[in-house]
Order: sequence, then structure tokens, then C-alpha cells
Amino acid sequence: MLTATLQMQTIMAEEIRIPVGEQAKTQPAVDMPAKGMSKERVKSLFGEPLEEIPAKGKPPISRWKYQEFTVYFDNNTVIHCVRNFHPTTAPTGSSSQNTSE
Repeated sequence: MLTATLQMQTIMAEEIRIPVGEQAKTQPAVDMPAKGMSKERVKSLFGEPLEEIPAKGKPPISRWKYQEFTVYFDNNTVIHCVRNFHPTTAPTGSSSQNTSE
């Protein structure tokens, strides 16, 4: 009986795919360190990082996390910088509800 009940249920979901190049268009531009900058230069322009993650691997790659971005270093030199993901929450109420009776 339980198996029959479970088989009759239909599950529906909508899958939304947003291409990577389209994902940041809703967020304001953020200044980030340029490739090739030294750690000293990054600190002088952007201040102390929120977190310094020690170097791992060969070559030794370390990371500095800031509020809006993360900087990747090879020894003392910036090799990459990425914007941090900050999820946005959907509005709690729907403005399309019909309130007239």
C-alpha cells in the first residue's frame, strides 16, 4: 500500500541555470588586487585581510580572504583574485498575491 502511494506522487521542480558570465551582473563592481602585485602592495591598498590561509603545495599557494574577494598568492605575488559568493535571499512575501475579494 505504501509503495503504491509513493509511486503515485509526482515531484516537480524548476531548474534555473545562470551562465557564470551572467552571475555577477546584479552586483556592483569591486576593486580587487591585480595579478603580479606583492603582498605588501595588497595590504597597503586593501588593508589587513580577514583571514590569512597558509601556503600549501608546490609551488606554495596561500590565500588572503577579504570581505568581497579572495586573493591567491604564489610566494609573495598575486596570481589570481576571485570575488566571494554572497547568496541573496528571496523576498519573504509575494507582491503578486491578489488581496481583493
